[in-house]
Amino acid sequence: MTTILSDFKENVQTHAHIVNFFKRFHVMDALRISKINKGKGYSLALLVQFLLGLAFTCKNLYRYLEQVKDEKPFSKNLVYRFLDNPNANWQLFLLKLGSSIVNDYMSPLTDIDRTNVLIFDDSLYSRNRSKKVELLARVYDHVEHRYVKGFRMLTAGWSDGASFVPLAFSLLSSTKADNRLYEQGPTVPLESPGFMRRQEAILSTTEMVEKLLDQVLEHTRNFSYVLFDSWFSWPTVIKQIKARQVDVICMLKDMKHITYGYNEQKYRLNELYTILDKTKTKPQSGIIGSILVDYYGIPARVVFVHNRNNKREWLAVLSTDITISDEEIIRIYGIRWDIEVYFKTCKSLLGLAKEFQVRSYDAMVAHTTMVCVRYMILSVENRDNKDDRSCGGIFYDLCAETENISFAKAFLLLLTLFVNTLKEKLMLTDDVINDLFDDFLKSVPSSMKKNLFLNAA
Repeated sequence: MTTILSDFKENVQTHAHIVNFFKRFHVMDALRISKINKGKGYSLALLVQFLLGLAFTCKNLYRYLEQVKDEKPFSKNLVYRFLDNPNANWQLFLLKLGSSIVNDYMSPLTDIDRTNVLIFDDSLYSRNRSKKVELLARVYDHVEHRYVKGFRMLTAGWSDGASFVPLAFSLLSSTKADNRLYEQGPTVPLESPGFMRRQEAILSTTEMVEKLLDQVLEHTRNFSYVLFDSWFSWPTVIKQIKARQVDVICMLKDMKHITYGYNEQKYRLNELYTILDKTKTKPQSGIIGSILVDYYGIPARVVFVHNRNNKREWLAVLSTDITISDEEIIRIYGIRWDIEVYFKTCKSLLGLAKEFQVRSYDAMVAHTTMVCVRYMILSVENRDNKDDRSCGGIFYDLCAETENISFAKAFLLLLTLFVNTLKEKLMLTDDVINDLFDDFLKSVPSSMKKNLFLNAA
């Protein structure tokens, strides 16, 4: 049986992919710089590799350890102690690793004139069935249009239109103490990464966007534009980003207190649309027209396009780079969809907020970082293999490689081992063994024959 298991493990490729990723992008160096370590005992590298590969087993930690309880190399408590460490700087680790992938691997693969972007967006991190989770808050779910318990996962990710790499994130609670359902958490050292994370969790979205952008800029400037949806298109945010010598392309929404300067007058967005010259409409591209405006002291171009879901409605996109064409603005903004694919993949395939039911804020940040690194691995694999499919397809391929040995294969291996033992120990001829083998198969129930892919007749 030991021989069978060792042979089976040698055929598993996912672990090899993860180990190669570790060596290629110097993951252990990033862990050490970020002060992510553990005491004596089980190897740090093996533990992190196990946590990264856990999603590809299609099991959570509890189910996996139950399956291998006789051979498990470590206890569940070791994993939780590792994730709960407030001194681990997971944000720095993600930035180091992500910027290494972007600067040293992704960028050389594309032409120097290709447009790279940094995308900001947030998504619901649901803990709706939880009670005593640190900094748990009521947050608004824009999909269900109701308040739920959880966090808002604000993410900054790099994209070149072909690959997406998450670089930084923050699990945001609520800025209002009344909306936070559970404040109590473990006592953490002042000025530790865990303490700083908790301070950032109660900041406003606009403040956190600026912080994440500054963190990213310290590690990579390999992007030309910052993209985000209308939820973040506030004058303060756009002005702060522009002050950092980075242009913005974002969706706009009509708000009565936000105006645009044109011909020395102030207009709301819907009023700007009424004075737009629509004689140069480009039906094939869906572009209605564009207009140059003064956006609170910043020259900007507003491009109006048809809403493809409702031709009678229009959408507006703002660009602080007025040198590029309308078509180019819309094309670049379309790259923003990469982060939506990222959120969907993390929630549906990579175990975000599902794999560990932890209560401490540190553990949630640590596990979310693991999910981000899993997506990085998929992005690298997708790029290496020149596969045009989504990362979801790569995920299923890796899962297929880590699939447990099938019942039929295990049964056949056991029979082969048994036959070889009969030959060696009892000196039986092949004819006798074949007769015994045939008689045995005839006695197998029909229901089992189907699972063994044998002829049930």
